[in-house]
Amino acid sequence: MKRPKIIVIGAGYAGIAFLKSLDEECFRLGDFTIINKNSYHYHSTMLHKVATAEKSGKIMFDLREILHPEIKIIQQAVTDIDEIGRIVTTEHGKYEYDYLVCAAGFEKESFNLEGIENAMFIDSYIQSGRIAETIKLKFENALQNNTGMNVVVCGGGLTGIEFAASCADMLKHKCKFHGISDKNFNVHLISSTPRLLTFFSEKLSKKTADRLEKMGVKVTHGTRIVSLDKGRVNYEGGHLEADLIVWTAGVKGASIVSDSDVENDRGRVKVDAKLHAPDHSERFYIGDVSAVSDGKGGYYPPTAQIACEQGAYLARQFKAILNNASFDENFSFKSNGIICSIGDSYATALVMGFEMSGFIPSILKTIVKKKWNVKVFGLKGAIL
Repeated sequence: MKRPKIIVIGAGYAGIAFLKSLDEECFRLGDFTIINKNSYHYHSTMLHKVATAEKSGKIMFDLREILHPEIKIIQQAVTDIDEIGRIVTTEHGKYEYDYLVCAAGFEKESFNLEGIENAMFIDSYIQSGRIAETIKLKFENALQNNTGMNVVVCGGGLTGIEFAASCADMLKHKCKFHGISDKNFNVHLISSTPRLLTFFSEKLSKKTADRLEKMGVKVTHGTRIVSLDKGRVNYEGGHLEADLIVWTAGVKGASIVSDSDVENDRGRVKVDAKLHAPDHSERFYIGDVSAVSDGKGGYYPPTAQIACEQGAYLARQFKAILNNASFDENFSFKSNGIICSIGDSYATALVMGFEMSGFIPSILKTIVKKKWNVKVFGLKGAIL
């Protein structure tokens, strides 16, 4: 009997959670292939640490080391999805599928801002590494010329805050190592919202801002950026000179989804209760390319937490599909909380309905990371 072909696009949290949650029976009954432009999976929630060259344990995993040997790995960029013909086209070939699991991830959202090409982005492992290298070069140049350095972070969301804190901490350590004052080495964070992390209470939001300020980050609230020049961020009512501009103001679903025939909003498909594309039982969208109703007229934000749960849920569904069995379970999600790291040993968090700040939530975030390491790498992932 011919085994159905299942193609997974993307090796982020959602795609890997799906493949790692399948059992041996699924691999006997189905032919699984993952297509990803890189040969590795990485912690996208830790990219701010990559961007500041901060040592924080293992962040990147080789796909062949973590995936079942029955899974075919195709390292190519997907260029098109033919939903009618059931064909995925890559830069080097075409691949037929019976079932498609699209977990293609996110891309930067520039909002068509004038001069966006003058910014760098924390949107991939490679790009984050380039930011770290740029910071190194800019710092060395400042040392040689006896000048300072301005890093401007555009966007006050989780990534922007975590990167700004990590960057400020790194610059202080570099200045201390070289025996110079850090007075002229500044990190600015510009947020369009009246306060940071509006899903937190006003009190916890203020704690977040206060901690950033204590670390030396200069926070500007309620400010809309109007354009970027080379070495300058222009906002309503003023501007900031910048040696490095890092844009963290938003993400959208992958362009292969936004450019496809399936109905979507900024690369996110409004999936049904089984995570199907509407009226298409052979196609599933999970992670950053899915929009899951929160039951209140809106959609859950595309976090790593919901991506992992979608992947695990979909594996249960595929076990039923491959066995020609009924599957009555609908996907449901209840957030365990949100943790925002502000430096190495401090975080603010909303966990299980409780708000907290300090060292304990930073430990919780480390535990979450270790738990994922164990998921993808087995027990030895706990020490990575």
